[in-house]
Amino acid sequence: MALARRNYPQAKTLLNTVLAAVGRLSHIPSSVSCTTASLNAVPCEWIIASEAKERQRVIVYFHGGVFAVGSPNSHRDLAWRLSEAAAAKVLLVDYRLTPEHIFPAAIDDGIGVYQWLLENGYSAPHIAFAGDSAGGNLTLSVMLKARQLSLPLPAASACLSPWADLSHQGESIERNQSQDPLMPVSLLVNAAKVYAPQQDLSAPLLSPVFADYVGFPPLLLYAGSSEILLSDATRIQAQAEKAGVKVSLKIWKNQLHAFPVFARFIPEGRKAIQLMGAFIKSNM
Repeated sequence: MALARRNYPQAKTLLNTVLAAVGRLSHIPSSVSCTTASLNAVPCEWIIASEAKERQRVIVYFHGGVFAVGSPNSHRDLAWRLSEAAAAKVLLVDYRLTPEHIFPAAIDDGIGVYQWLLENGYSAPHIAFAGDSAGGNLTLSVMLKARQLSLPLPAASACLSPWADLSHQGESIERNQSQDPLMPVSLLVNAAKVYAPQQDLSAPLLSPVFADYVGFPPLLLYAGSSEILLSDATRIQAQAEKAGVKVSLKIWKNQLHAFPVFARFIPEGRKAIQLMGAFIKSNM
């Protein structure tokens, strides 16, 4: 039942089913606080491990899901583990999704949340951005928009399997196509068209692989060695290094796309979150 054979509405339904199952199977420790909030009219959820309750450090997390699916429910397990590892609050952003809301709605939501934090007692040196897949795209594109608006940039960022080239020019798209069971190319192509109709898909706010990273904070990148989006991560690394950004890329052998989302079931996912938490903690 490959997603490559399904149209966009069918693919969205199937992905929602998968992510709903991930949410149901998650186990959140009783010591972790989960609280809904509305920040500048954007629905969010605070996930706060006991190690982070007295701290004013926050990780703004953008979930993946090809801009069409996903929610705090699907990423709550990853969030509490990251909160614990980084000793920081995690703010899951429930940004608007396609097809009802197209580009730049998700970026606008990210900016709205970030501005709320800056105006309500949180300072940029104690804020980090992170996200997986489409959320990795938002991690970068929201920072690009923040820079356009002359907002201070966060202290660090982390992108897990970023879907950062919506024009799909990376060489791993073809090289790894037969090895990546989660990300059929046809799904990405259709999702990009729904997210940004009649747009130049190689524009930096849509495809941050083509962006200028001057002034960006330290950046951590994860990718699986066999996923079709591997070259998105490697090209981000090259662009960031060209701009003088401190960047670290870790390629995880034979791991699935956005595998830390499945940390409860994958030991490597738990290790990846621990390392990500340590990276963020060391930079803010």
